Order: sequence, then C-alpha cells, then structure tokens
Amino acid sequence: MAQKDDRILLLNAPRLPLPDDKVAELIGDLHDYAHAHGLVMRLANDKMSSAVCQTTPLTLLPSPFPKNVFDDAVRIQNLYASLYHYIAYDFDFLIDIHKNVVKTDEFTRNMVEILKKVKAQGLKQPITLAIQRSDYMCHKDQFSAEYGLKQIEINNIASSMGAHAQRLTDWHIRVLKALEVPDDVIKRAIPENKPIAMIAEALFKAWSHFNNPSAWVLVVVENVNQNQIDQRHVEYELEKLGVPMTCIIRRTLTQCYEQLSLNESSDLIIDGRPVAIVYFRAGYSPDHYPTNKEWKARERMELSTAIKTPWIGLQVANTKKTQQVLSEDGVLERFVGKPREARDIRTSFAGMWALENKDEITLKVVQGAQKHPDAFVLKPQTEGGAALHTGDEMVQMLQELPEEERGAYILMEKLRPMIIENYLVVAQKPVAFAKAVSELGIYGYAFGAKDAPELKTAGHLLRTKPETTAMGGVAAGYAVVDTPFLYEFI
Repeated sequence: MAQKDDRILLLNAPRLPLPDDKVAELIGDLHDYAHAHGLVMRLANDKMSSAVCQTTPLTLLPSPFPKNVFDDAVRIQNLYASLYHYIAYDFDFLIDIHKNVVKTDEFTRNMVEILKKVKAQGLKQPITLAIQRSDYMCHKDQFSAEYGLKQIEINNIASSMGAHAQRLTDWHIRVLKALEVPDDVIKRAIPENKPIAMIAEALFKAWSHFNNPSAWVLVVVENVNQNQIDQRHVEYELEKLGVPMTCIIRRTLTQCYEQLSLNESSDLIIDGRPVAIVYFRAGYSPDHYPTNKEWKARERMELSTAIKTPWIGLQVANTKKTQQVLSEDGVLERFVGKPREARDIRTSFAGMWALENKDEITLKVVQGAQKHPDAFVLKPQTEGGAALHTGDEMVQMLQELPEEERGAYILMEKLRPMIIENYLVVAQKPVAFAKAVSELGIYGYAFGAKDAPELKTAGHLLRTKPETTAMGGVAAGYAVVDTPFLYEFI
C-alpha cells in the first residue's frame, strides 16, 4: 500500500488573485480585527498620540515560504544567540575590528569609547541579556537554482514588530478558514508564533534575577515613536507575568540624563529606586543622541549594576563590520568551538567585503560592483531599515568615497529572493496586489553570565515589500508585516 503524502504543497495555498468582492469583504474584516486586537500603529502625521491609530501595514494572506528554509532559520537561531553572546565579551576583538570604522563613524566611535570605559572599570553587572532577531532572505542560488537561507543582518537592539507578527498570525489563520482551507493544512502550514511571550519571559527573568521587587524595568524610548503599540504589548505581557505596572517606566535618553544617577554601589537610581533592567527600544541610531547628554546617560547605564538589553558589548558587536569580519576565514571558528555548528552558521552568510581591505579579492569585488551594480549593495553601520545604497548611487559612492571613510561601509552581495504574490494592505491607500519579496526574522534570547547563557528561540516575523523596492523596514515605510505559509517542494 502506498504511503499517504501528507506534505503541504504550494497548491494547498489559496489561489490568487481572489475575486474583487471577496477581497473587499476580507479587507473590511481585517481592519475591524486589527483595531479590536491591537494590530495598529500611530498615524504618520500624528506620531505623538495613540488617540487615533491605523491598521499596521500588512498582507491580507500569509505568503508562501519553503518549509526547509524556515526550519533552518529556527534551527540555527540559538547558535547565533550564543555566538553574539560570546563575541560581546571579547573587548579587544571588538575594539580592534572597529579601529578603521571609528575614524569617520562618530556613532560607532562613541559606542567603542564607552566599551573601553566598561573594560577599564570592569563589568558592574556580570549578567547580560540579548533579545535578538536574526533576519534572512530565501535566496535562489544562481547556479543550482535551489533556495537556501542567507542572513541579511542581526538585530541585538530594539528587535521590534513581534506584537504585530504575533497578532497577524492569528488573523491569517482566520482568513484561511474564511477561504475554506482545511484545518489540518492550516495547522501544518502556519507555524506557532509567540515572540511577545518570549520577549516578556526574558525581561521577567532579568527583573527577577535582580531580586528587588520594587526595582524598575526602564524602557528607553524615542522622543517620537509611531510604533508605540508594539512596545506596549511587551509591557502588558510583563505585567501578566508579575511585574507591577508601577515598576515599569518609560524614558527617553534625554530624560535618562536628567533623572538617572549612580549610588556608591553603582546601582542605577531613578525616583529613589534602583533599575533592575534597561530595555533599549531606542539608542540604535545617531538621531537618538542629539547631544553629549544622551551619550553621558548611556555611559551611566553601562557603568551600573542594571542588566542591560543590550549591553554595550553586544551593541558594538551588532555592526555590519562585525558581520563582515565573521565571514573571513577562521574568525567565526574562534567563537564557535564545534565545527558542525560553525559550518551551519557559515552556510547562512552572504558575501561581504570590507572596502578598506587592499587584498586582491576585495579589489576585484569592488571593481565587479562598479561594473555590475545590480549584483551588490553598499551598507553603512546604521541600523533601522532605511540605509543602504544601490545601483548608480552605489557606483558613485565607490568611486568617490575618501580613503579614510571607506572603513565605515560594507559591500554585500545582492541576494535573489523568492518572488511571491500577495495583497499589500496599507491604511488609507488602495490595496495593492503585487509581486513581492519577503525577509524572515527569527526571535530568540541569550540570558546569563559570560560562560553559561540560557538560550531560547520563539517567534518569527516576515516583512514583505514590492519586488521593485530596494529598502526594507515597516517603520521606515517600505515594507509590510507578513507571516509565512510553509510548504514543501515536490
């Protein structure tokens, strides 16, 4: 008797396009569902208030994504969390690899200067927490035509959009049922997605470890933030776990400078109570440090007993430069002792090259990028989804960048992601049925002392954008939140 084939195939997904009247019906339901469940963002023209919100930019349906590629991303997340946990403690390594970057990149230079002070004074708090999201594309190899996992970047600070992704998963299950997709198909095609529970669990562990029931969870925020609701869902989950709402406080870096102090025991004090954990939802962009006051506030935090997520070592490790250096021969293996684990991580690397290197390979790659700009992208150290250079702009930069500024940029191969079709829903705009590409993010954490981190992986985010759009980032306005419909190849 032939064995039953229970694989989920692409043909099990809804066939697109849908009838126009069905799309209109589902879109109406979607907006109601989004507002009823907190799947919303502040208005772009009123980011200071949540009085009026709009549906988060998202897809109507889950997007097809190969199951084997998704499984690979989940499988190696703990390896990445462990890798960056150990890199963060290697002060000399981090200082050395950024020695050219800091010559012209003021933001990275200020971070490294704080790292040096922490090194000189020693860690006041040996316990650290990394709440991480590793972002990938499903890349089509130009030779084998097979799809595989290639990393775009690691996010060790302000790993966002988890609340939107978690709620959108529930909506996508609902819409598949509305389209009469069988329950057994939905169960296998839509993976469980609980990143907010995982993030709150990590923060709760850190708060509990501090062992002071009146200590603060300090959430460091931007002055203006359109994505405030995503942050709030983490706070509400923390309250469910047992952190009193009277112990959660939100402050900008400027307010931190004005209100935070260190006592004789290096405790970080605000309103007469110690801070147990500093949860950075800001601090990753130069814009967040408009004056020296904000840098002083950051230094004060790093020299305290508060548990930081991320701490300064982890944030300095979170540069494109670190990512590029890890791709060089033997560097990754310095931090990953098991050859098999190192191989699994290295397989996910995309090609990356440092512009300041003078070796023959790098020079040929730079020449290749100038001749074939469609095959490369140029990235600075800046985080946030809206900072990369492509095409003619990239070629011009490669030709004109002064020698002393080249260390602040990384040249990366341009990946060839899978192209899918979906409905992109952006509030107050017509629904767009478009060819699109997706970027997969996997959430996880590493918590503990230098030699014994506790690791956990839970939750994912898919961000989808029109295939013609070079930039990424939902908050930056280029992409929408999505979830994967996992399928297997025949």
